Amino acid sequence: MQLDAQEAATARFLDGFPDPTWSVDPTGRLCAWNRAAESVLGLPASAALGRYPQEVLGTVPQETGPVDLRDADGRPVGGSAVLWSDGDLRHTSVRVCRGDVGVVSRRLLEGLLEHVGDAIVTVDVQGVVQLLNKGAERLYGVRAADLVGRHVRGLCRDDDGIEEYLDAVRRELVAGRTWSGVEVELVTAGGRSIVVESAATALFDGHGGYAGAVLVSRDVTPVRELEQSLRAATRALRDRAAQMAKATHRDALTGVAARSLLQERLSAALGAAADADEPVCVLAADLDGFRAVNDSYGLAAGDALLIAFAAHLRSALPPSATAGRLGADEFAVVLPGTGEEQAERIAAVVREWTPPAPLPARGRRADDRAVGVTVGVVRATPLECRSPFDTGVRSVLQRVEDAVARQKGGDGDSRRRASDRASDTAS
Repeated sequence: MQLDAQEAATARFLDGFPDPTWSVDPTGRLCAWNRAAESVLGLPASAALGRYPQEVLGTVPQETGPVDLRDADGRPVGGSAVLWSDGDLRHTSVRVCRGDVGVVSRRLLEGLLEHVGDAIVTVDVQGVVQLLNKGAERLYGVRAADLVGRHVRGLCRDDDGIEEYLDAVRRELVAGRTWSGVEVELVTAGGRSIVVESAATALFDGHGGYAGAVLVSRDVTPVRELEQSLRAATRALRDRAAQMAKATHRDALTGVAARSLLQERLSAALGAAADADEPVCVLAADLDGFRAVNDSYGLAAGDALLIAFAAHLRSALPPSATAGRLGADEFAVVLPGTGEEQAERIAAVVREWTPPAPLPARGRRADDRAVGVTVGVVRATPLECRSPFDTGVRSVLQRVEDAVARQKGGDGDSRRRASDRASDTAS
C-alpha cells in the first residue's frame, strides 16, 4: 500500500518532466509513464503501465549514456538517458534528439536534482555552468549563485586540469562513447584536494548536435585514503613477516643458517644437480668433547666454542657453500657443484680447528674428551637428486650424519650423540 502511494506521487511528479521519463517498481514493471513519454514514444500510460520496459521500448537503458529506443510505430528514438533511484523505484529520463521535445519547464527537474547527494553540474558546449546543485556546492566549496553563468573552471584551482577534463568528456560523448566511473584528482575552489568518481551525459540541441553535458561527481577521497592506509599497513606487515622469516632462517648464536634454511638450500642444490648433471657434496661436522665443556665450565663456555667453530667453518668454505647448524654441536655444509676430492680438501681444513684458547685444567674431569671436531663427507646420488624434498634431503643428511658417527667410533657413539641432542640445552 505504501508503494502504491509512492507510485502515485511519482507519476504526478514525473508529469512535469520535459523529457520522456518512466519509473520501474521492484518487480521490474513500469509503474509511472509521464506525458512526455506518451507524446514522444506514441504510447499512452494506460498501455505501458504494468508491462516490462523491454516490451515497450525494445532496448532498455541499463546505465547513464547514449540510447537507441523505438516508439510505438517502430521508429528509432535516439538520445541520452539519465538513471537514478529513489527508494524502491528506479527512474529513467531520456533527452531525445528531436526539436519537438523539451518545451515543458525544467524547474521540477532542477528541484529534483537539488535533493540528490551527488554533485551535479550542467554545462553548455562552451563549458558555461547552467545548473549546479547543492551536492556540488558542498563538494567543491562554491555557491551556485556565484558560478551559474560562468565557466566551470571556477570549480577548481587547477584551470588546466578542468579544461583537460572537459575536453576529454566532450571527445568521448561526441564519439558516442560513455563516460562513467572515471576517477579524477583535483583541488577544489575551496582548496581541498579530492578524488572524485565522475560520470557524464551528453546534452543535444534540437538538431541532434552536442550542446553540453551533465557532469555527475562523487567524492571517493575517504575510500581511496582508507585503501592507501590499508596498503601501507599491509606492506608493513609483509616487511615484518619477511624480517621474522629471515630471522628464523639464521641461527641466533652462530649466525649460520638454521636447519630449515639449510634444508631449503640442499633441496635447491639437489634439484639443480639433477638438471645439470653436476655433483653435490654435503659435509657434516660434530664437535668432540662439547658436552663435557658444558658440564665442566657452563653453557657460556660452550656457546663460546660454538661461535668460534662457526667462524672457522665459514672461513674454510667457497662462496657458493651454505653452512648451517643442525643441533647443539652439529653443523652441516651444502657444497653445490663440488666433487668429492674438493669436498675432502675442505673437510681437511675444517678438521684443523682447535679452541681459540686452551681450556683451564681446573674443573675438567679425567674422562673428558679433548675438544676437537669430527667431519664426514658424502656425495648425493642421482636418485637423491631426483627425489622429492622429504626423501632426497633426509636421505643425504642421514648418510652424512652416519659418516660422522663412523668417524667417532661406531654405533655406541652414535646413540650417545642422539641422547646428547635430546637433553643438551646449550643455545
